Amino acid sequence: MTAIQAIPFKRDRSLATLAMIGSAACWGLATVASRDLLEQVPAATLLPIQLLASLLFLAILASRESRRPASWPLLLRTAWPGVLEPGLAYGIGLAGLSLTSAGHAAVIGSAEPMFIVLLGWLLLGQRPRRRLLACLLSTVIGLSLIGLCGSETGNSATSLRGDLLIVLGTLFAAGYVIASSRLANLYPPASLALVQQGAGLLFILALQGVIVAAGFATPRWDALDKAVIAEAALSGVLQYALPFWLYLLGLRHLSAASAGLYLALIPVFGLVAAFLWLDERPTMGMLLGAAFILASIAVARRYT
Repeated sequence: MTAIQAIPFKRDRSLATLAMIGSAACWGLATVASRDLLEQVPAATLLPIQLLASLLFLAILASRESRRPASWPLLLRTAWPGVLEPGLAYGIGLAGLSLTSAGHAAVIGSAEPMFIVLLGWLLLGQRPRRRLLACLLSTVIGLSLIGLCGSETGNSATSLRGDLLIVLGTLFAAGYVIASSRLANLYPPASLALVQQGAGLLFILALQGVIVAAGFATPRWDALDKAVIAEAALSGVLQYALPFWLYLLGLRHLSAASAGLYLALIPVFGLVAAFLWLDERPTMGMLLGAAFILASIAVARRYT
C-alpha cells in the first residue's frame, strides 16, 4: 500500500519541479522582454496592459480547470496577496527596471529565495539554521557587488537606484510567496492567480489615479503603436499569467522555502536572454556577485 501511494507522490513532486523550472524560465525571459519594451512604453503604462492581457489568459485557464473553487466569494477574500505581487512588486520593479539593466534585475531577483527564508523567520517564526544565516550574508555580499559594479550594455544603462528598487520589489515578491503558500492547496492555481492579479491591477490603477490627480504624470495611451500594444500584451502573458499559474501549481506540492529556491534559475535564463537579445555584457564583478548568490542558494537548498 505504501509503495502504491509513493508513485503519485513522486509524480506530483516531479510535476512540481517542472512547473517551477517553467515559471523561472518565463520570468527570466519576460524580464528581458519588459526591459526592451520600457524603451518605448513608460512603466506606468506598460504594467496595466500586461496585467489586462494576463487576466484574460488566466480567465481562459480558470474556466477549464477541473477543480472549481468551492466558493468564489471566499476566493475573492483571499485575493489580497495580489497587492504585494504583482501590485507593489512589479509596480516598483518595473520602475527600477527602467533605470537598470535586465541582467542586473534577473540576478538580483535570484535573491528572492533568501528573502523568503528571512520573512518566514520574521513573520512565521520559522527560524533558519546558522548555515542559512551564513547564506543570507553571502547573498547580501552578492547583491552589493552587483549594485556597485557596472556592466557593459548595448541598449540600457545601469543605476544603483534602479538596483535598489529591484531589491525592494523582490522583497514584496517574497512576501507574496509567504502569503500564498497557505492558499495554494485551497484553490485551483489559475483561479487563485486570476483573483490575485485582479486585486493587483485594481491597486495599480488606484495608485496611478492618485498620481494623475496630483499632477505628477499624465499617461498617453493614444500615442502607443498597435504593434507595441500587442507586444506588451504577449509579454504580460509571459511575465504574469504563465509563471504565476505554474508557480502556484508547484507550490501545492512544495514548501514556500523549497519552491522559492527554484527562482535561482531566473538569472540563468535572464542573463543568457539579456546577452542574446539586448547585448548586455556582464562584468567580472557582476558575475562574481551572481556566483555568491547562486552558491548561497545551492547551499541553502540542503537545509530547507
